Amino acid sequence: MFELRIALRHIGARKRLTFFAVFAVALAIAVIVVLMSMMTGFTEELIDSTVENSPHIVITSLDDQEDYVHFYSYHSQQIASMDGIEAVSPVFVGQVAISHKDNAEGINLNGIDPAAEDKVMRISDDIVSGDLFSLSRSNNGIVIGDKLAEDLEVVMDDKVDIIMPGFGTRSFKIIGIFDTGTSSDESIAYVRFDSALDFFQENGVASKINVRVTDPFQADAIAASIEGRKTGLDAVSWIEANSEILGLINTQVVVVWLYYGLIYMIAGFGIANTLFTVVMDKKKEIGMLMAMGASKKNITVIFLLESLMLGTMGVLLGCVLGYLASTALASYQIDLPQEMYFGLTTLPLKTDLMNYAYAIVFSFFINIVAGVYPARKAAALDPVEAIESD
Repeated sequence: MFELRIALRHIGARKRLTFFAVFAVALAIAVIVVLMSMMTGFTEELIDSTVENSPHIVITSLDDQEDYVHFYSYHSQQIASMDGIEAVSPVFVGQVAISHKDNAEGINLNGIDPAAEDKVMRISDDIVSGDLFSLSRSNNGIVIGDKLAEDLEVVMDDKVDIIMPGFGTRSFKIIGIFDTGTSSDESIAYVRFDSALDFFQENGVASKINVRVTDPFQADAIAASIEGRKTGLDAVSWIEANSEILGLINTQVVVVWLYYGLIYMIAGFGIANTLFTVVMDKKKEIGMLMAMGASKKNITVIFLLESLMLGTMGVLLGCVLGYLASTALASYQIDLPQEMYFGLTTLPLKTDLMNYAYAIVFSFFINIVAGVYPARKAAALDPVEAIESD
């Protein structure tokens, strides 16, 4: 195949120009691979954090005038028997002030069954001191977040006062401290379910029922199924509750892909510039080939092969550089401001083979497109004028 031999000779004849064209493609691929690794890691970490640190479905009363779910035990049993449900946990929530000496903070006091709530929220995985399940053996025990503990200047076994106007004051002993890395660490405290009911002088009611499902991405469908039972309950999935964040991610993906396209185009111009230079430099040779019987199709194939080979070398080098850069960044912990990145504290990177596949496919497409015009330009040369050109 003489087209391939000629294409290889053209590429080898101008080594410096070839190097810069290949390096432009490689740099574009490497940058895109790293950016896609960051985007993939950020998206998955954010979704995992959202899914793990909140119930998959929250069930409350459908009546806006009703603050509580009545017959919560019955509803919990019915929901637990549905397909796709992993665990349910009734919770009583009340807003209170928590104080220790001269320090006081406003929080949500959650009355829970420790075993049931742990199956839904995996709280025990975030316990850094004490024991969540000790709540079931103590009617005056409380589990708080580490940020709240810092604000109150308390440690394990200290006593804190729970204050609510109209309901008086009650002392609780700190028997556990958790760290989720989210705002819950300074705004939520857990006590036993019946202790919360006693404090708020309620009986036989829950504020909500937290639900964990087997497949988090089926939460919307299961929530709709719960509401479809005409139980007078409102079921909100984590997808619905976090629709703004998920919408922001989708918008971010579109913007990022626009950046990818611009980077690819810049690399494509590098390929096109190299081929134009070859066309101008090899006019006589092209004219002689055409005079010897080479067709316009043959000339077009030569330059498309050059574009493909330059792109292939750039892609291979870019994938290696991208992998090395991603691995290096992943091994180095880059701290992020927690309040700015939805609770994420470090820069997450995830190497995904699909990132490389996307980069390779789009790069080859851009490289071929970049080679079309120079190839057509070369094929359109008049053999006599090309041979006589200086």
